[in-house]
Amino acid sequence: MLRVYCILSIMISLLFHSCNPKNEGKNYTIAFSQCTGNDSWRETMLEEMKRELSFYPNVKFIYRDAEGSNQVQISQIRELLKNDIDLLIVSPNEAAPVTPIVDSVFQMKIPVIVTDRKTSSGLYNAYVGADNLTIGKLAGQYISNVLNGKGQIGVITGLKGTSASIERKKGLMMGLDSAGKTQVGLELHSDWSRATAYALAKKQIEDLQKQDLIFAFNDQMAFGAIQALRENGNDKKKIIGIDALPGANNGLEEIANGALYASMLYPTGGTEAIRTAIAILEKTPYKRENILGTLVINKENANLMMLQSNKIQEQQKDIDKRQEFIVKQNQIYNNQKTTLQVVMTSLVISIILGGISIVMIGNNRKKNKQLKNQNEEILQQQQQIVEMNQQIQNGAEEQSKFFTNVSHEFKTPLTLIMGPLEELEKEKSLSANSREKLAYIERNAKKLQDLVHDLIDIHRIDKSKLKLQVTAVHIDNFIQQIIANFRPLAKKKGISLSYLSKTPVKEIWISEQLMEHAFSNLLSNAFKYTPKGGTISLTVEENTFGDYFLIRVIDNGSGIAASDLDHIFDNFYKGEQHLPGSGIGLAYVKQIVELHHGQVTASSKKGMGSAFTLRLPTGHLHLLEEEKKNSQYEPSILHFERNLPQENLEDFDVDSVSFCSNRAANILIVEDHPDIMRFLKEILEKEYNLIFAKSYSDALKKMKTNYPDLILSDIMLPDETGIELLKTVKNNSQFNQIPVLLLSALDTEESIIEGMRHMADAYLTKPFKVDHLKAVVANLILSRQKLKEQYGTLPKPSENKTEIDSYTPQDKRFLQGLSMVVEGHLSDKTLSVEDIAKELNLSRIQLYRKTKALLNCSVNDYLLQRRMAKAQNLLLEGLHVNEIAEKVGFSSGTYFTAAFRKQFGVTPTVFRKDQLKG
Repeated sequence: MLRVYCILSIMISLLFHSCNPKNEGKNYTIAFSQCTGNDSWRETMLEEMKRELSFYPNVKFIYRDAEGSNQVQISQIRELLKNDIDLLIVSPNEAAPVTPIVDSVFQMKIPVIVTDRKTSSGLYNAYVGADNLTIGKLAGQYISNVLNGKGQIGVITGLKGTSASIERKKGLMMGLDSAGKTQVGLELHSDWSRATAYALAKKQIEDLQKQDLIFAFNDQMAFGAIQALRENGNDKKKIIGIDALPGANNGLEEIANGALYASMLYPTGGTEAIRTAIAILEKTPYKRENILGTLVINKENANLMMLQSNKIQEQQKDIDKRQEFIVKQNQIYNNQKTTLQVVMTSLVISIILGGISIVMIGNNRKKNKQLKNQNEEILQQQQQIVEMNQQIQNGAEEQSKFFTNVSHEFKTPLTLIMGPLEELEKEKSLSANSREKLAYIERNAKKLQDLVHDLIDIHRIDKSKLKLQVTAVHIDNFIQQIIANFRPLAKKKGISLSYLSKTPVKEIWISEQLMEHAFSNLLSNAFKYTPKGGTISLTVEENTFGDYFLIRVIDNGSGIAASDLDHIFDNFYKGEQHLPGSGIGLAYVKQIVELHHGQVTASSKKGMGSAFTLRLPTGHLHLLEEEKKNSQYEPSILHFERNLPQENLEDFDVDSVSFCSNRAANILIVEDHPDIMRFLKEILEKEYNLIFAKSYSDALKKMKTNYPDLILSDIMLPDETGIELLKTVKNNSQFNQIPVLLLSALDTEESIIEGMRHMADAYLTKPFKVDHLKAVVANLILSRQKLKEQYGTLPKPSENKTEIDSYTPQDKRFLQGLSMVVEGHLSDKTLSVEDIAKELNLSRIQLYRKTKALLNCSVNDYLLQRRMAKAQNLLLEGLHVNEIAEKVGFSSGTYFTAAFRKQFGVTPTVFRKDQLKG
């Protein structure tokens, strides 16, 4: 019996031991000093705190409401310190007055969490709240978008000394400045309350009604403004607030009802504040800056948010019921425990009750754990809802995208495909010559295949199928080589192109080929919209923590409209400027940078230029092993891994001359592509004498020795551009009569206009029709010959020349040179035979003999005839006699009239009347 009794006693002891609740951790005291608790937003914050604290029964919570008074809040914090608190949560009424007492708490080694509003010193363990600067900036950008970047707004601020009011206003002005020309027309300083805002609005109701939109720093002040406007008969004014709280008569409901136009979501952070406090007290990791997310709530998404809020409230009610049930169960447990202690004589009853109690405790703990998990799932769902809402605003992604515009690179291969094919169509049977043309097609088809590979790369990036392959690259060498490719363009356009490195770190891990595409796109855009005399700069620096490179491409060009700035990285977006091209260049840049684990952003002001910033990680720790190439670091040399044709094509012999006949015109072809040279030779050599040059400098040398009748030049040359060659020809008196035909793959309107502005006689783009090219060449040469004939009767070649074909090439070059020199100096009154001989690098005697032999006249007679012929044309254009005399090199109108009458038998005035009558 004694043994049984002992066993039962042990069981009872074990039973009572199991009935005693386990110590779930140290007891803590958390104090919360609230600046004011008389509005819905702060009531919601307090409810969230109490809800979260229900999971921590070992925490004592003390709450104080300062009712909007700095002195009251300071006194309350001092009183809280006497309660031996373990942690202080404070929402300062105003930053400056409350900062000293909060700093003293922090210096007493008592953890401090600042929520909603910050202190001035920054002495605290953690901050929980939304970024007021970001909310203000988001509001400014949204307002400018609503007003299309124009108009003026009325602003109702909060309490003037609070950090929330200061930062929201600063962010608002930043958003307005970056987004458009929206101005603040009226500013009212309230104290966050609806009543004060209503009184201020009522007092300045006329000025308020003149504003295009009203922005209040919280929804309550917005409701005050709405009330004042309605009483004045105006209920259609667009009013925007901040908070977007759920519940009756709060921001979310008023947006759905249409009273409030929109509101910036401003989370209370009550739950996050308690979680951070527990982490600090239990010495587990926590974040010092807990910045809560925000977004714009308007009528489009308000109903969705209300549905989510109602669902959360229903779930919370269910949680509260379960908590009540848990409390009741705990009460039952305590009653049973007391009963067990009183009725110790009844072992059976004690064991039964003990067993029941054990089961109930287990169930209660499971339920408590389930409720905690459910609450965490609800919070996760809420965050997912916010993210989904953002995705809805951004829109659904396009199912299929067209990835790049490589029309310029396609032009040369297409020329070499379409040209020979055009010739083949004229052949009746396939000859050896036709087989050679087919070889052209085969080689250039492979080039087109390389370009298709480029398109596939872009597609693979977009579909995340292309694996990043990076190496360590010397960043200065890499960027300098890219800039070197744009130096000729910068020189041509008169643009200052510079590079500045502000970081000692010189190694960056990138894919050279992909990143070269990205920088080339950005620089090409900068050159496209930067005017002559502008500046383009590229800078490299590190961020404050040294974990990212910041690479900026900055220009002072035309800038980007505010309405376009948020969409410039979208595929196919061209904006209000209707930009040329496919509209995917910047989207491609974004894909490349994101593939490198970076970000690209843009900032701009219309008419003041743009800045694109690439944010790329330093080092290689962010990379996966499969993203690194298995190669040691070597200084970067840019290259492209293209699959070039297997056969080795010999360079075209540019020093060769295709001579047709003495009678045929001379054409100087300036082109650096061997296949294009061969093709042009094949289609033109039967009708013209061809001289070839592969560069700008080579062309200048051959012009001086061959005197061409036509220059046919590509625009993209190795040393200079075809535009520079055109300018040189047209600004040189010796060569300015030579027609210039530009033949280029650049088919943009800007390129064509630039060529014609510099007096190009024609502009053809690749690929071209062979017959079209032949017709343009023939017309240019024929029109130049007719132009010469219009100058009047010029000295004829010597009569002993029976055939023009008997002229040697040297004779033709002499006559062309003589004509160019005289034409270029017709207005020079002091022009002498010695001057002409010097220009032609001949002696006076040699010049006289050649002129006499070929033209059967003296040099002076030839000069006089050219001046008279020119004078005839100017008379028909309506110029005054004195003006004509000056343009054709006569010292006075009288002397010119006498010479003209001697030459033609009539005065200049009579000659003009006779010609106009005819």
